[in-house]
Amino acid sequence: MFKTIWKSIFTIYILMLLIFVVFKFNGDVYSVIDTIRTNKDRGVGVNLIPFSTIGAYISDINDSVSIINILGNIIPFIPMGFIIPMAFPSQRNVFKTIISSLLLIFSIEILQIIFYVGSFDIDDIILNLLSCFIGFMLFITYKNTFKVVSYK
Repeated sequence: MFKTIWKSIFTIYILMLLIFVVFKFNGDVYSVIDTIRTNKDRGVGVNLIPFSTIGAYISDINDSVSIINILGNIIPFIPMGFIIPMAFPSQRNVFKTIISSLLLIFSIEILQIIFYVGSFDIDDIILNLLSCFIGFMLFITYKNTFKVVSYK
């Protein structure tokens, strides 16, 4: 029963990530369509240089845009590191959870390019993975506090 509940939570979480993080849906479908049209016309960006975006944000940390971008890449992905090991007991190892998270995050970055709704940024992947690690540490804390056992 718990396995089904956590897998349902995982599915809902992934759908919410797609809707709000990938497509940046804010209640206005036309806004998403405009973003796609604009990005399709001008092209999407790709950053493969680690820490270049993060460095720019940190150097201008007093700017609210920098804080929003950093937190926007951290907060939504903390649950992933918690939900994956809860939904999939075979992933209750930090390396397995991080690899699963990496594959999901990489897929999200690719979807942003395919659908012209964002850019591919290695720094996003770094921040998202840091978030998943935080989420996994929260899972370990939860597991040890409430003595969570594996279920089959």
